[in-house]
Amino acid sequence: MPPSPSLPDTDHSVPVFRLIIAGVLMLALFIVAIIGSAAPAEEDPVRVKLAGVLDSGLRDKLAHYAETMAATRPMMEVETPEGHFKIDNCTAFVALAGRDGRSRAILDHPLAPAYQECSVMRLLYNARLPEAYVAPLASLAHAVVNRLDPATLRTLAPAWAGKARRLADIAADSSTVTDRRIELVHGNVHWSLEVVASVDVAGPSVEELVVRIGRGSGNDTFMVLMARDDGALTALSLDVFMVGGSMAMAQAF
Repeated sequence: MPPSPSLPDTDHSVPVFRLIIAGVLMLALFIVAIIGSAAPAEEDPVRVKLAGVLDSGLRDKLAHYAETMAATRPMMEVETPEGHFKIDNCTAFVALAGRDGRSRAILDHPLAPAYQECSVMRLLYNARLPEAYVAPLASLAHAVVNRLDPATLRTLAPAWAGKARRLADIAADSSTVTDRRIELVHGNVHWSLEVVASVDVAGPSVEELVVRIGRGSGNDTFMVLMARDDGALTALSLDVFMVGGSMAMAQAF
């Protein structure tokens, strides 16, 4: 009987080689994917700005910065050495208030309080995250009570403060200090200070505190608290940062 026909021996070397190559490529892609997922994502600049804003209302307005700055406000008209100007939004207010020749007329205008929020928004928008902090978040108000010189608040200090060197030294019928808020009552007079932001806005990268001060009149005012070399806190008007931030360090010490 003639032998059965046989197929030639199959060469298995080519498909095995291809399998090895495919496996190496898959391993390389897997490694690249892992490295990519582990790499830090680029930080969202808006989220960074919002991180230090503790007041929810200000956070929302800062998150919609362009809309906040463009919103229509009461018309302000001023005469300056450089001419006659009309202002009806934050963008125009900030642009003109930052010019030395025009700032005084604008900041002293009777309608300027209606634009105070513009200064706060601009300050927070340009702020950085601090590298060093005055106190833990839960005890910011306690740090302010013990370290703020009320004389630097000027007309915004409690009317009965006298010559007290710290808020803690001011006599009050009642006082309440929580994590971010201070409330003092003297007779029928109510005074409050609330920390609304922890930011770095001037000089060394040490935390500055943006605070809102209320005197029971419904017209709250914002100020910035800076730490001095001796550890005390001193208050600065927002105008300092509007007209020229370089003035802030000189006025703080």
